[in-house]
Amino acid sequence: MVAKTETTADNAKLQADVDALRKDLAEVTKTLKTIGGEAAQTKTQAAAERIREVSGQARDQFDHAREVAVDQVRERPLSSVAVTFGVGLLIGRLLQK
Repeated sequence: MVAKTETTADNAKLQADVDALRKDLAEVTKTLKTIGGEAAQTKTQAAAERIREVSGQARDQFDHAREVAVDQVRERPLSSVAVTFGVGLLIGRLLQK
């Protein structure tokens, strides 16, 4: 009878240890998910910031190119019309085939 009582006590202790281990494992999993989510969020924020920087640079370059083109048209209007006409003819020829 003593052996049965000891076995029951050992089983209860083992069950308590397993329950504690499950709880600890759940907490570790939750922590890892949080850390992983934070790392992904940090990388996403860094990528978004880089995209904003590059798009700002592209916008600045486009604005500069547009200003140069407008200045060229104002300085040489006849040349600009002739070049535009020639490019239009070239594109028309290429699209005919």
